[in-house]
Amino acid sequence: MPGDPSGPGTSDETLLGISALHQGPPRVPGRGDLDFSRAVLDQLYSYPPKREAIAYPLWLVTGVFGGHRFYLDRPGTGLLMLLTLGGGGLWWLVDVLLIPRMVRKFNEDQARRQFLGQAPRQLAFMPAKGETLPPEPHWAAKRRTRGRLVADAVVMMLAGGSMGAFASGFGIYEPIIAVLALIAITLLGTRWDALSKLPLLRGFDRWAHRLRLFYYTNDPGGAVSLAFRQVLAMFAILRRRRRAEAKLYLQLGAWFTIIFTVFDLIEAGIGGPGGLDLGSLALDYFQTFFATYAFAAPIGAVLNKHVLLQRSDRVIWALSGVAVVFIATGLF
Repeated sequence: MPGDPSGPGTSDETLLGISALHQGPPRVPGRGDLDFSRAVLDQLYSYPPKREAIAYPLWLVTGVFGGHRFYLDRPGTGLLMLLTLGGGGLWWLVDVLLIPRMVRKFNEDQARRQFLGQAPRQLAFMPAKGETLPPEPHWAAKRRTRGRLVADAVVMMLAGGSMGAFASGFGIYEPIIAVLALIAITLLGTRWDALSKLPLLRGFDRWAHRLRLFYYTNDPGGAVSLAFRQVLAMFAILRRRRRAEAKLYLQLGAWFTIIFTVFDLIEAGIGGPGGLDLGSLALDYFQTFFATYAFAAPIGAVLNKHVLLQRSDRVIWALSGVAVVFIATGLF
């Protein structure tokens, strides 16, 4: 049984993080296993330093937009630079002298957090790695009512229908494939242990673990905030929690966008008689990237919310079916 260190087949790769983070709910027949494996926790709770070798190129290429300050976890001043185009260029020039100090301050704070056993700076809103949490999310009672379940089903309708209409209107169908993969990963990741051992799917399974862990410790929100998640994220860029959530979905978008772009390059036939339309390819790239994030965020949040609430399989599959049906409806 998950969580029993003496059980057969356990190892550092598959053992639940009972002493590492929390005593998550046990496996319930007909429901998901919320195993946050130790390997996932160790990967998530890492303390990577910032490097001048990365900050300076970002300053050079994206400095007037505050790119280097976002990298150094200074979103407030980064946003201000974005709005003022680097203070008319003057702030951008001054920052070339300030980068070493900003890198040093970040790394000192990161090292202090690691020494004290606190969550890394990029996860400051989450509990320390050694902290034991309740057997269910703190928001569970608030989100478990039947009325909220119905509202979440409406969110799935809106997200699915909007995605289908977007794909039909712009002729971009790749985000649909990415969201269908997200649904499959969410459903199978808590029910099919072999998924974490398959070479190609192991990375997606670990990503799903990180997403579930994020929502376990952070309320996914109600139906209204889920339906407008993408818009709200734009206004919440200064909040670490919103940035961390967006980063997870943007990772998903990046993976699938890269895969689709490779296929587009192969299809175009590099060096072929028709050549390569780089402008069209770049436009498709960004549309796929941001559309995947825009539609995956509400669908992923709804599904993970109900997985964490330990809803029965019928509820999870029904919510997924609603999204799929309305995607198809929007397409036609």
